[in-house]
Amino acid sequence: MAKKRAKRLARRKISRRTGRVVSHSRGGSISHLRASSRKLKIATFNLILFVVLGVLSYVLSKSFTQSIYVNLFYLLSFLFGFVSLAFFISLLVLLILRSIGK
Repeated sequence: MAKKRAKRLARRKISRRTGRVVSHSRGGSISHLRASSRKLKIATFNLILFVVLGVLSYVLSKSFTQSIYVNLFYLLSFLFGFVSLAFFISLLVLLILRSIGK
């Protein structure tokens, strides 16, 4: 007498990046929202933080008289300025992706 085959359950795999369950039986296509509001909030917060740190370090570089402190805070203001510029560019990219997506 032949044995009955049991139904195979669809194997599921948990994605490491998103933590979502992806089903292998149906192809596992999940639509991702590229420019979510969470990403926009994070980019905006980091932009504001680094702009404030850059301005603060620039003000501190002008207030000290010793050359080592002036050079240190001037270098920090330069560094924070570039990081805030990077966050500004990423914010612009997220806003463009959000406007294209809708």
